[in-house]
Amino acid sequence: MRGVARALGAAAELALPRVCGGCGGEGHSWCPACARRVQVESFDGGARVVRPSPCPVGLPPVWAAVPYTGAVQAALVAYKDADRRDLAAVLAPLLGVALGRALADHPVLAATTASGNGPVLAVPVPSSPASRRRRGDAPLEELLDRTLRLGPWSAREVLPAPAGRFRRRVADQAGLDQRQRATNLEHAIEIRPRWHPALRGAVCILVDDVLTTGATLAETARAVRAAGAHPVAAVTVAATRRRGVPAAGGDVPARRPGQRAGAPGMVRTGGPSGSGDAFLRIP
Repeated sequence: MRGVARALGAAAELALPRVCGGCGGEGHSWCPACARRVQVESFDGGARVVRPSPCPVGLPPVWAAVPYTGAVQAALVAYKDADRRDLAAVLAPLLGVALGRALADHPVLAATTASGNGPVLAVPVPSSPASRRRRGDAPLEELLDRTLRLGPWSAREVLPAPAGRFRRRVADQAGLDQRQRATNLEHAIEIRPRWHPALRGAVCILVDDVLTTGATLAETARAVRAAGAHPVAAVTVAATRRRGVPAAGGDVPARRPGQRAGAPGMVRTGGPSGSGDAFLRIP
C-alpha cells in the first residue's frame, strides 16, 4: 500500500496546463484529488494476485496494482485511446508496483532475479494490427519500457520482450462476453520467429493494462509456453470489476457457505445482489 501511495503522490505533482486524466478538471495532468481517490480505491496491502471468475484455462497467476475503476479507469482509457501518453507518468509507477510484487512473491521469478540467472522476459500482450494503425503506436509497449526505466531492475534482471503478434484478424473485444472473447482469441497469437531462441527455457512475465475475462492473457500465455517458456506469470495495472458470465456447463462459482458478498477473499464485481455477479477471487 505504501508503494502505491508513493507512486501516486509523485504522479500528483505533475502540473501541466491541461485537463486531469482522471476527472477532467483543468490545471493538472493528474490532480491531487484523483491521486487520493486511487489510493483509497486501491487493494488493501498493495498489489495482489487476482483471478477472474470464470477463469480461462491456462491463465497464469496475475498480479494487479489496483481495481479498474474511477480515476484509474479513466486514465487508462485516455492513455490508450485519447492520445494522453503523458499519463504514463501515472500508470507506469502502478505497473511497477504490480511487477515488483510479482517478482518478490513468485518463487521462481524471485529466485531467477536474485541468483543472476535471468533475465526474466517481460512480454507485453500484443496489439492487433488494427489497433496499431488506429493509435499509431503500441501504448502498452511504451508503458512497459517506461516502467522498467523507472524501476530498480537492471537488464540482467528484467528485459522487455515484445515477442508476440497476431497471426490472424480478431474482432474488437469490447462488448464480447467471456466465451466470445475466448473463441475470438483462440490460437490468434504467435511468437515472432526471431524471439523463439530467447523464449526457449526462459522465465516470462506477461504484461497487460487491465485484467477483464483473462482471455487475452491466457492466449498470450499459451503462445509463450508453446515457444518453450516456463514458468509464466502476469501483471496488470488494474483488474476489472465486471458483471459475471456463467462458465460453460455451470453457473458462476458460488460464495463459500456463510460468506457474504464483499467479505475478505471476495470482490463483488457489479450488479445488484442475486443478479449473477462475478467475483475476482483474491487468494
